[in-house]
Amino acid sequence: MLLSLTSSILKRGKFMMSILTILQRQFDLIETELIRYRNNPFDVERTHDLRVAIRTLRGLFKFLKREIPQAAFAVVDKNLSEAAKIFGTLRELDVLIAKSSEFAYTHPEEHTNYRHFFQDFHHRRQQEMERIMAPKVQQELTDYLAGVRDQLGILRFDKKTDWSKQVAQELKRRKSSLDKAFNQLDFKDYTRVHQIRKRAKTLRYSATYFAKLAPQKAVKVQKQAKKIQAICGEITDAHVNYDFLLQFAEQTDNSADKKLLLRIAQAQHELYAPAKKDS
Repeated sequence: MLLSLTSSILKRGKFMMSILTILQRQFDLIETELIRYRNNPFDVERTHDLRVAIRTLRGLFKFLKREIPQAAFAVVDKNLSEAAKIFGTLRELDVLIAKSSEFAYTHPEEHTNYRHFFQDFHHRRQQEMERIMAPKVQQELTDYLAGVRDQLGILRFDKKTDWSKQVAQELKRRKSSLDKAFNQLDFKDYTRVHQIRKRAKTLRYSATYFAKLAPQKAVKVQKQAKKIQAICGEITDAHVNYDFLLQFAEQTDNSADKKLLLRIAQAQHELYAPAKKDS
């Protein structure tokens, strides 16, 4: 299947080949990362890398949305979105464990219940991992990716388009729009911060993977998008962690666990809603 698809792509012209080859290689990476994940779903990096690979391809398609038939884009976008969602909770748990580990490391207090609630965290992760590895979910994932593969096999771009110019203009347009939105951003508006983070990711991925088509523009755009993504990401991660920690605190019957979980939750909360200082 891969050989026939690649052969088909190579017949479609120089710049079309460049665009399509970039998309195909990213899809190939998804399939490789999926094998790696299935071989070792216990490794947090496997979850991260697979999810990033999926979201990167979705971002590249979003960047090219104006150049892709609406129906084809809708199929690809929905399938990649659903594929990424499968790993959403697992990735959030991995981030929670990592941030809570940082808290435990920087607060090395004796007679705490760190170990006990870390057991709870990892138990919850194990449950989520087993859900993902269930045959039904794996078949759903396979079907989502097959839908994307089918569209890649028939996707065509205009041979007459100057793709270097097109990519450079789109990078410029999106960077200008993102900069304006970021400069007007209320960091207490979680939904908006999350949206800006996703836009920054799309722009960063596009500036990275389409860099050869617009080398003079791509480096600066990639750097700015990465900066905005990091700033917004710290806020959104902390927000998700805070909600998770409150859930764990509400579910535990251990008063010591509850107290410690709420302390960590408060530390996460202050990352996006700092407590007001007394004047």
